[in-house]
Amino acid sequence: MLRLRPYMRQDAGAVLSWLTDERAFHLWSAGKLQRFPAAPEELNAFYDKNADGTLWGFTAFDGERPAGHVMMRYLDEDRKEIRLGLIVVNGQRRGKGYGREMVSMAARYAFDFAGAQRVSIAVFTENPAAIRCYEACGFRRTKGKEPENFSCMGEQWELVELELKKEKREEKPDA
Repeated sequence: MLRLRPYMRQDAGAVLSWLTDERAFHLWSAGKLQRFPAAPEELNAFYDKNADGTLWGFTAFDGERPAGHVMMRYLDEDRKEIRLGLIVVNGQRRGKGYGREMVSMAARYAFDFAGAQRVSIAVFTENPAAIRCYEACGFRRTKGKEPENFSCMGEQWELVELELKKEKREEKPDA
């Protein structure tokens, strides 16, 4: 069973240790952090730079050990839309449903506590496991939103948006 608590500076080392290769790092960071491997100070500097109350992180724990990380940020001035990002699960715990549980918990928090009407995730099509995880949580591709091209590692990656709307979540009791 997972629980979420606010991200703390000392979590940075564990979170970054789960990103074991450059490709995984860029799929995760989508340009938010530039260099692989990133130092804990860089992740903390990212959070410090965005400490205006519109962006915050959570660390997921199973027992006493960090098991995952997720960031949330408001996308609009009315604070009705939250974007999830920087989602990663400890590699030793992958394949156990932790990603699905953590994303579902984050979506519940966004709807029930942060007042969101819509939660979105931007994900690279080069990351099909993540897409399957988000779809298992009820997220669907945003209708009418074209994929964006993202230049990374000498390649063009496609970034798509998935969304979960509050009324759709209420129809799905386990989301």
